[in-house]
Amino acid sequence: MIALEIKITKNIMNALLLSEQFDSFLTEEAVITTYNTFHIDGHLVRDFYSSEEWEQVENTHPSTAFSCWKDIRPFCFQLIKGRKTPVSFKVVLHAAPALIEKIAANPECGVAASLIRSLVLNIRYDNGKVTCITGSAFTTFVMDKSAERLWDTYVRQLLSSFGLDFEEQ
Repeated sequence: MIALEIKITKNIMNALLLSEQFDSFLTEEAVITTYNTFHIDGHLVRDFYSSEEWEQVENTHPSTAFSCWKDIRPFCFQLIKGRKTPVSFKVVLHAAPALIEKIAANPECGVAASLIRSLVLNIRYDNGKVTCITGSAFTTFVMDKSAERLWDTYVRQLLSSFGLDFEEQ
């Protein structure tokens, strides 16, 4: 787990809300506090869909557990845009299954993809600062920390590729 403080808040806000750069991630939740606190639970609700619609959801989403960020992003943007900055926000993103498979396939990774429950990126804005915190969860206890290290490296490289300057905390 690492914590990265983004140096220029506007840059990550643009990457997160105005571009497709994070769209491949899955959304566990988004909590945005402006004049109210808005909580978006990213878990898909099976009962909302007909059988045919659910089949389409399963075919188009890499995971049926969470909504894709690209589907949640417009709502978050509507809540945040305006003259005043939000009091705070938190977005919890998960790596899609294909990315987990890719990380597990790395020769440096000693953990099978089937043992990786999630690779998480928490993006938090509070007191004028944005911090990105990585995390991981496994289906069982694992001593090997290689998947976590590879995830941390991936996130650093991803943020750098987006042109986001950060400082490790």
